[in-house]
Amino acid sequence: MKVGSAFILDKARVGEFIESLGNEMQVVAPKKQFGGDVAFAAVKHPDEISWDYGNDIHPPKRFLLPHYEVLFRYKTNGSVQIEPVMEERPQAIVGIRSCDVTALRQQERFFCSQICDPHFESRSKNTVLFSLVCNQPREECFCICCDSGPYLSSGYDVQLTDLGDRFLYEVGSEKGAEVSAPREHLLANASEKDLKLRDSIWLNADAKFQTTSYLAKAILFISANEVPQSVWDQFGAECFRCGNCTNLCPVCSCFNVEDTKDGDGAFTRWRYWDSCQFAGFTREASGYNPRATFGSRVQRRFYHKASYQYITRDGRHGCVGCGRCVVGCMADLGVPSVVKRLRRAVSEQAKLEAPA
Repeated sequence: MKVGSAFILDKARVGEFIESLGNEMQVVAPKKQFGGDVAFAAVKHPDEISWDYGNDIHPPKRFLLPHYEVLFRYKTNGSVQIEPVMEERPQAIVGIRSCDVTALRQQERFFCSQICDPHFESRSKNTVLFSLVCNQPREECFCICCDSGPYLSSGYDVQLTDLGDRFLYEVGSEKGAEVSAPREHLLANASEKDLKLRDSIWLNADAKFQTTSYLAKAILFISANEVPQSVWDQFGAECFRCGNCTNLCPVCSCFNVEDTKDGDGAFTRWRYWDSCQFAGFTREASGYNPRATFGSRVQRRFYHKASYQYITRDGRHGCVGCGRCVVGCMADLGVPSVVKRLRRAVSEQAKLEAPA
């Protein structure tokens, strides 16, 4: 099976495909929870999967970067003895959206480039991403503005497009080809008609977006330090410091590390999600905080999202347009709103500074 191949997976055979996959690895997929909400979780049966969901408000990055994880345990009785804790269980994340696939690739660059994190790397190597194209974007989605959806040209292991009674099944990586090969008997070759229908569905999805975010302008203004400080201060005054924006963002990677005492000279080192919007995140041991004001922390967040410095380092800007910040921010400081206000503020500042 070659990378770039396109097949048809009939919906009548999806259950058999998922069961076969589950015999080799844990299958994580969108699953209806109590109350009707859909969230990604391990599934034991194909019927548990909700294929017609919008998106999980909690990013699936938690299956590669858990909220809490043990890094290692150690003992200090006489000499230091370190016991590594590694998780190497293979898993397939089925039905993950294009924006979240793009975000996980960004996470891989963060955790596995300059200094490789063995815990993230292990999970990443053991994870296969079955991306599901968004035929119907949600109202708050703007991935089309961020080059991260509603469909992908790269980055996925397998990409699924709903064609009605069947899925178009595209193999995008060697990992995707490897996991697909044992189930090739469940797939049929895609026809030219199937590919044309895919293109039509993709174009139709493009036209359904209601939220826009012209991020390029924000990148220009932030990189050139043209945003008036008063604007950041105003954002800081409005911010609730709840951390929703960072905890719901699939790209954010802030974390903290702590040691807990287990007794008799034994300790455990933990890693857990943190937020750059919290006062203690950048506070130094001396008590000095380089970002002590609310506005400076909001400014730092968007500098990390949209400055040319980080684009050069990370290969792309730090937003995938998933819309979770739009849903989660009680102060309406999601990326689209902030970008619009930055553009307006810079434009007004330019008018004030223009010669009479």
